[in-house]
Amino acid sequence: MDLTQEQVLFRDMAKEFAAREIAPYVRDNDRAGKFPSDFIKKLGEQGLCSIKIPKEYGGMDLDWITMGLVAEQFAAVDFSASLTFFVQTSLGEMPIVIAGDEAQKKKFLPGMGQGQIVGCTAAVEPNVGSDATAVETSAVLDGDSWILNGNKTWITTGSAADVAVVLAQTDKKKGHRGINTFLVEKGTPGFTTMKIEHKLGCRSTDTSQLFFRDCRIPKTNQLGPSGKGMSNALQAIEFTRYGISWMAVGVIQGCLDASIKYCQERKQFGKSIGSFQLVQEKIADMAVDLEASRLLSFQAGQLKDKNLPSTRETSIAKYHNIEAAMRAARWAVELHGVYGYCDDFPVERHFRDIVGPLIFGGTAHVQKLLIGRMTLDIDAISR
Repeated sequence: MDLTQEQVLFRDMAKEFAAREIAPYVRDNDRAGKFPSDFIKKLGEQGLCSIKIPKEYGGMDLDWITMGLVAEQFAAVDFSASLTFFVQTSLGEMPIVIAGDEAQKKKFLPGMGQGQIVGCTAAVEPNVGSDATAVETSAVLDGDSWILNGNKTWITTGSAADVAVVLAQTDKKKGHRGINTFLVEKGTPGFTTMKIEHKLGCRSTDTSQLFFRDCRIPKTNQLGPSGKGMSNALQAIEFTRYGISWMAVGVIQGCLDASIKYCQERKQFGKSIGSFQLVQEKIADMAVDLEASRLLSFQAGQLKDKNLPSTRETSIAKYHNIEAAMRAARWAVELHGVYGYCDDFPVERHFRDIVGPLIFGGTAHVQKLLIGRMTLDIDAISR
């Protein structure tokens, strides 16, 4: 895949940024479960939060492949950092880019591109996961205000966010057509958050619960036309799914790089373990998975950049690449032996982190159902 000079520039910028701003702190942040509060601001200072924001709102309006290349470089060092980057740019910014009116775009997008305003999307609820249409959070129109009540959970950057895109049901009789999206700003009375602690992986991301108790917001904070909330949210979630496919590529690259270095240096029976046939088999399998995964993400990105349908290809890339990254992380731990069992080497963290995206962004089973339905043109789920 040939890259443009601009794409190479951003890839290399992201790699240098990761080495300077992520790598020195990743182990301590992971151990402490600490979300680096200034990380998104630093991304904004480098222009990395404004890649997909239109130029009239201070962005660069670049391509999806550039976004993917940046995510890959970050994830090769730290999946959590890459996830924070992509949530800000896809789940934070893109719903406003897609559905926002002029006033909303002017209010939020310039600050989001500069990393001064942090955003998130709040869709998942305690009883709402893979079936995103079963939203229970309600929004009732009261004069010139909407009143929100409900709970959201497992929201990335939920506590750090200055503004949340919230899915809420306005008319249960209409089903998913009654779901709208709303912009709820931090500090709004009735809106509170609580962090989710002690996670298996992605420990340095901000993962939170959001609570709405008679939360009153202006009528003008409705995002997009009535009845389009679910479709707008699903589009943003697909963007994140695409990003996760690239993050998986980064994890495979990180595991392969660490394993090559270790297998060249580690000696047993008087020679480097890299000379053992079964070790080379694992390295070869990781290299094949890396190339295949990167090409699948490129394919999805090219379709997005041409404004062609890409849901199937994005699901294929997400499903395949996460499975490949899980294999790579396991093999990397095995190749490191007992040293792969502690966090002196990055493969232990990769092994824990990659379990998360097997679930979020659409589980592996959901991806298989999407791929099967779009390949067969038969829906496996009766409604």
